[in-house]
Amino acid sequence: MKTLPAWASEEQLADIARQFGTPVYVYDLASIQARVGAFRGFDEVRFAVKANPNLAVLSSLRQAGVSSDSVSNGEVLKALAAGFEPADIVYTADLLDREAAAAVLEHRLHVNAGSLTMIDQVGELGGFDSITLRINPGFGDGHDDKVTTGGPNSKHGIWHGSLPEARQRARAHGLRVTGLHVHIGSGVREDFVPDTIEAMGRAVDVFSDTVERVSCGGGMSIPYREADREFDVEAVGQAWSDARDRWSEKLGRRIALEAEPGRYLVAQSGVLLTEVCGVNDTRSGNEEGHTFILVDAGFHTLPRPLLYGAYHHLSIMGKSDAATRPQMVAGPLCESADVFTQTKGGVPAPQDLPEVERGDLMVVHDAGAYGAAMASCYNSRPLPAEVAITQDGVAHLVRPALDVRRLIEEERASLPASLSPTALP
Repeated sequence: MKTLPAWASEEQLADIARQFGTPVYVYDLASIQARVGAFRGFDEVRFAVKANPNLAVLSSLRQAGVSSDSVSNGEVLKALAAGFEPADIVYTADLLDREAAAAVLEHRLHVNAGSLTMIDQVGELGGFDSITLRINPGFGDGHDDKVTTGGPNSKHGIWHGSLPEARQRARAHGLRVTGLHVHIGSGVREDFVPDTIEAMGRAVDVFSDTVERVSCGGGMSIPYREADREFDVEAVGQAWSDARDRWSEKLGRRIALEAEPGRYLVAQSGVLLTEVCGVNDTRSGNEEGHTFILVDAGFHTLPRPLLYGAYHHLSIMGKSDAATRPQMVAGPLCESADVFTQTKGGVPAPQDLPEVERGDLMVVHDAGAYGAAMASCYNSRPLPAEVAITQDGVAHLVRPALDVRRLIEEERASLPASLSPTALP
């Protein structure tokens, strides 16, 4: 049975739920900083802000010496607000929309371009002399097809066969290709490391006169299930470091080695607390029925089970020794897909849970990555609150739950007179 992470205590989590309500995300900043240590073999570590853009998390990572990998104007603003200097921010994307182009130009951000078009866009902005290229090596991997970011079906990265053209385009704009980046998916297997290194080596050959750094990307997963194996970051880092040393020797200059982890740094340092609101049972006279534990969090709070059939271990606080049986867990949304216990395609996947009562607290484990970051206001429900436990063990509200009333008032204020509430029946 998977237990609470070492940083969490039932007493403190219950206190947080009482003080700030549910659903609520809780992050432990000390354990996030400790995760950075696995990347000591890299010259630079850039956090993928999309995994968790909470300002407390970003500030904590900045204090640990991590830089920022941002993929939107909003993430650039978040990184700046968390104290990152523009020189510590790389903008990674496959295109520059208008807001992103303005941010890149204003803050003189280094760009990691994932398409030939984006090379032209950076060149047309003017005033830039270097660029990094994201490579699609022709293959990909990930825990789901939706997060596989390499191969012919992926929109991400410059196709490996187009690198000579990329070199020509960059030169035409006066851009030196100083960085090369490859990221083949989220939840990648270590088996793909040798092929990925080989693909990077071919790219280094194309840009041998200008390349100064290479990045192995991110995609390192964590053990969501008790039987899952921890991703060996140190071994993978050593393989990349050895390859970097070979390339450096061949080129006669030292090439820097970078990584862009997201999930690996924050997933296990976060939980989602949700309150049990009731039970609904479809077993009476039905061999295929289930007991549904109904909670106040849903796919608007944590979309991963809906999107990918992703597994998150669930536990009931105060009942770790109680007898269990297979049960489903579902949220409050007006959607049949609002179920935490499902696999790909919406197939039911009950978890062993004890008998529950209204008011019990459920813990959704390993929720520090792609949880609150992907949450929405579907069904006009508010975004959840976020709480951070600082290094002194004190819990702080670092983002309040979204005030739906305030949003309604802002929307009403924008209505034309003909559509104002006084004109409605």
